[in-house]
Amino acid sequence: MSSGPQAGTASLVLHGYAVSNYFNTARAALIEKGVPFAIERVRASRDEAFLARSPMGKIPFLQTPAGCFSETVPMLEYLEELGGGPELYPADPMQRAHARQVMNIVQLYLDLPMRRLYPGTVMGSEHTPGAVDAVAAQLEITLEALRRLFVFGPFLIGDRLSYADLMALYCVDVGDRVTRHVYGWSLLERIDGLADWGRAMNARASTRLVAAEFLETFIPYLEAKRAAYRLDDGGGLFGLSSPAEANRA
Repeated sequence: MSSGPQAGTASLVLHGYAVSNYFNTARAALIEKGVPFAIERVRASRDEAFLARSPMGKIPFLQTPAGCFSETVPMLEYLEELGGGPELYPADPMQRAHARQVMNIVQLYLDLPMRRLYPGTVMGSEHTPGAVDAVAAQLEITLEALRRLFVFGPFLIGDRLSYADLMALYCVDVGDRVTRHVYGWSLLERIDGLADWGRAMNARASTRLVAAEFLETFIPYLEAKRAAYRLDDGGGLFGLSSPAEANRA
């Protein structure tokens, strides 16, 4: 699947692969900004050559003419500072702060706790003792916060797409799969308007491209891990055509 210039000639090269929701967030942002880029599909590594470009040994990382750096939020900030394309932070300082607040909450209090449930859901292992109850308690607090912050106007924080939408899209997709499998309930049903927003986001060209490769990559990943979760178990945002379909998944 081509994403623009070859990695050897593109000025920006995104390194990672499509199972990572943060790789997908960064990729969607590059597409939405209209920035030419290439993709180098790699897995996380502790090899010295990899650590020289991504000090934590994680994906994604972005290769630029001035060097490499990792962590998704700095990538989004970098793209905004480069200029060009649509602005994906609000112009008003308070609204920009609001977008960053939503992004932090999604990362730290939704996605990060949910990762404690990855072993017994998508990694072919078992949950650590107490993880299921601890994560459930945190999610209740997080969902209450997001209900207060999301405005669905029609985007999460207003009438224009922002990085908050992109960050939330790829975190909520995975999160919904996990909560359905572990708890038997859907994130989409716990926040009014979230399924409608997901349907609108699915209509975007960036989502169609990024989500298609995610699903293609996720299936063999789950099989290789002998994961308890399978796509047939339902959940997730990608491919939703209506709120009713979301509730039936």
